[in-house]
Amino acid sequence: MIKLKKINISKRSIVMIALLLISLLSIFVVSKIVTQPDFNASTVQSLNDKEYLVMKLAAAAAAASTALSLIPGDASMPIANQIAELAPYFILILGSILLEKMLVSVVGYISFTYIIPFACVLGIFYLYTKKEVMRTLAIKLAIFGVILFIAIPSSIKVSDLIYNSYQTSIEQTVKTAEQNKEYIEEKKEDLSEEDQNWMDKVGDYLSNLTSKIGSGISEIIKKGEDTLISFLDAIAIMIITSCVIPIGTILIFGLVIKILFSFDSNRGARKFQKNIEKESSMKEKILTTPVLNDNEINENISL
Repeated sequence: MIKLKKINISKRSIVMIALLLISLLSIFVVSKIVTQPDFNASTVQSLNDKEYLVMKLAAAAAAASTALSLIPGDASMPIANQIAELAPYFILILGSILLEKMLVSVVGYISFTYIIPFACVLGIFYLYTKKEVMRTLAIKLAIFGVILFIAIPSSIKVSDLIYNSYQTSIEQTVKTAEQNKEYIEEKKEDLSEEDQNWMDKVGDYLSNLTSKIGSGISEIIKKGEDTLISFLDAIAIMIITSCVIPIGTILIFGLVIKILFSFDSNRGARKFQKNIEKESSMKEKILTTPVLNDNEINENISL
């Protein structure tokens, strides 16, 4: 009969093997999965839709500003300039969306290729050194890697919940801006026709012409004001959903990390100071202890 030898595997070896497996799976399996395009397809598509809508808003704003600036006279120029000054806000929103797209594709790779494997290595060091700082740092890094991976997609999902409620309003803003632009261009042509050969029109025709031109410009200014208000409303919504809410969500996750990683930074200093005081007190006791001479020692022995 073949005698089977009993193999004793220590608990430390089992934990070390488990940490090595977690590290390898994190690098060669999980990291590959989370970096595939299909994994974050819905999130990236949502960001692409926002990016396209912001570009449409910027183009509509530029067209509206140009149409207003071509109106005869300077009555519409202030509104045209204010619409043109909205361009930096569109760039800010577009930049935040592009940054979110890059972070979505990067955080998973960083977390599962570097942070979590490094945490496993620290855990293995702790098994052999028994230094508590290694264990604490390994746990904190592992938690940090997971939260970092969750934070960015979660912030985008939260912003999408609010953005979907206002998406129709933003798309309507683009349509309104295009309609107002067409109306302004039509009115501009009408004013140009009315203004032609005005020297041939005298008397009653002159007063009628002036009233028509004044009424047309007033209507154009009103349309320009409506367009400006629509753009301001759309920009406010986009800044909140694309900038404020994602940043706020990430800050909340940061607060969670701070709570989990919180420690008493003065604890080590107080412990060191306490040890010094303890050693000083022991030295004082030794120095203040009376030294017995030979006669006193003999008397104590005889007693």
